[in-house]
Amino acid sequence: MAASGALMWFAPVVPLPGFLRGPAFIISALAIPLALVLVPALLLRHVTHKKPPKLAIGALTVALIAAVVLAAITREAGEERGLEKRGRWTEAVVVVVDNGKTDECTLRTRDGREISPQMTDGCDPERIEPGDRLRVLYDPEGAAGPFEDTAVDLDPGAYKGIIGGLAALIVVTGTWGCVRVSRGEK
Repeated sequence: MAASGALMWFAPVVPLPGFLRGPAFIISALAIPLALVLVPALLLRHVTHKKPPKLAIGALTVALIAAVVLAAITREAGEERGLEKRGRWTEAVVVVVDNGKTDECTLRTRDGREISPQMTDGCDPERIEPGDRLRVLYDPEGAAGPFEDTAVDLDPGAYKGIIGGLAALIVVTGTWGCVRVSRGEK
């Protein structure tokens, strides 16, 4: 769990190279939480149960969901910290508005450089169209997504309580679920 949080925090803060950020998110949001479930599930094979341990399975499910949410929230906090440290304001031109599952805008600076990654926050296709100019805070190293001037309220410290609470929830429910599974209790 600590590795998951650290990966998601440091990916935009340090920043990790671009080819490592995608795998870091997959490891943090999928592989580590999946390990939280697989270890006790493998233990289930060795413990004979009259009935499936529903409470233990429920506790491990809560731990799994909390771990995925922890990865996403920690990533957001890391991006805000990265922008706080390295962010630069610029007037950007909207090049492409992608109205898919997530609305994304491709932006370029006034001198023609593409801002990476694409902007997702504040990119409403009903409000923004190609050619529009936006004042954005972006990361020149491309580790954190840009924010439009109207959407910027950087406070990475605001996530401390949520991250701490989710971490505690994962530890408590994961431990409780594993203990119940290993004892063979319902």
